[in-house]
Amino acid sequence: MPPAALFPLLLPLLLVTVGGLAVLGAEPFLTRAAKHAWLPWIAVVILLGAGLVQAAAGCTGSFGSIYGIFAMDQVRLWLCLAVILSAAIGMAGLQQTLSRDDYAGGEPYALALFASAGAMMMVMATDFLALFVALEITSLSVYALVGLRRTRAESNEALFKYFVMGSIFSAILLYGIALTYGATGYTQMGHAALDGRVDLLLFGQTLVVVGLLFKVGAVPFHFWTPDAYTGAPAVITGLMGSIFKIGGFAALGALWLNLVAATSGSPPLLPLALNASVPITEGARQLHSFQLTFLLLGLVSLMWGNFAALRQTSSRRMVAYSSIAHAGYMLLAFALPHIGYSLNLGCLWFYLIGYSVAISGALTALAMMAGPEDANDTLGGIAGQGRVMPLQGLVLTIFMASFAGIPPTMGFLGKYLVFQDLVFKGWSIIAIFAMLMAIVGAAYYLRLVVAIWASPAKEPARTGATVLSSWAVAVAAAASIVLIAWPNTVYQIPAPPAHTDAVSAVAPAPAP
Repeated sequence: MPPAALFPLLLPLLLVTVGGLAVLGAEPFLTRAAKHAWLPWIAVVILLGAGLVQAAAGCTGSFGSIYGIFAMDQVRLWLCLAVILSAAIGMAGLQQTLSRDDYAGGEPYALALFASAGAMMMVMATDFLALFVALEITSLSVYALVGLRRTRAESNEALFKYFVMGSIFSAILLYGIALTYGATGYTQMGHAALDGRVDLLLFGQTLVVVGLLFKVGAVPFHFWTPDAYTGAPAVITGLMGSIFKIGGFAALGALWLNLVAATSGSPPLLPLALNASVPITEGARQLHSFQLTFLLLGLVSLMWGNFAALRQTSSRRMVAYSSIAHAGYMLLAFALPHIGYSLNLGCLWFYLIGYSVAISGALTALAMMAGPEDANDTLGGIAGQGRVMPLQGLVLTIFMASFAGIPPTMGFLGKYLVFQDLVFKGWSIIAIFAMLMAIVGAAYYLRLVVAIWASPAKEPARTGATVLSSWAVAVAAAASIVLIAWPNTVYQIPAPPAHTDAVSAVAPAPAP
């Protein structure tokens, strides 16, 4: 692509990256109070600027690819905007938390920007090596944020477990990339296996999937999630649950679409767009075990996450197990349709956007209610806080309704689209089971809502909310309702059997 076409694709990412460097460079020259007064505002302004540039590029149709390494299409545009919005909400929560705790440094604001830049790169990546670099940029930033409270034992334990396990699964993912390169001769996604190397390709892709399933916190790679979510500050928990879920599932979805296209005997023009509809042919039968694995892990994640969350009294541990359950819902979208139909992951993208906005807003609101160092994040600790902090109580109720799938939130439409997609693909029993698990999940969300409203307030609000954090949670709550009006930009109604060997809605081939 010529430089004039590359610029709109790269500018949002460059703004976030340069913004992180600017915040990091300014941090040593500010006093402790000034760091928390100015740096989050600077970071949020940078994120809003990146979001406006990203939206403008989408309005002008500036889609395409960068030498087959990164790509931008309609779905990737929305996912990048979701990363930016979630990061801005998390940045506001960081200001609330760090200023209340009198934290000495301002480097968490820069780390949050670097993590966001890495997540955007994960969304845009169409090459496995680019994906690995992006994942490590995000991971290294999040590792430091998880261990922010260095004097607390649970924070150090969370950092140790997360870092060690993350390093192991990163190595597994990298080994899978090496095997994929050996099977296809390319590091770019979507290439078919060379003669006699189909099994090597499937094994390599399996290792890559394992590495990504760890990052999104799906069973059985979820054991780090409760400790990391509880040991990290609440707002960091929200940031992890949003941007890492977006980046991880964007990578999983891209891998799955490209693998299905490559094995179906109809190789697409590369790179493949995330809103592509891939025709299913006889060749896709060799992915049957892959499909069953996704469905099995999705069902186990639903059961484990929901039933474990019922027993929790800590709001952060409850959200941790809830995130495992939501990962299960998203994995159900990977089921393949019947031969002759086309695979489209639109329901996954819509669910992912709605969940990321809700989780970042919910943990920011919970951080406001939990007091200094999130010491009162239990159901008893936040009892009655909705009455003394009505804005935070109201928005938290909206977020819990979205998690539970209650209309008119994005969570409701996201679950509906996933269940409809399962029925269309012939998995009605799984759809019914997932709906029953949604009822189980609604029980513990209702417990939290009852705690903040029905129980009498034991003490006044523990701290005044900052202007930035109050606006952030209000915008997030509004987005959880308003964005329900735009499902068609990322979701397509299941099409009748395809009568063409071409893959629709693919990005143009990269320039040589």
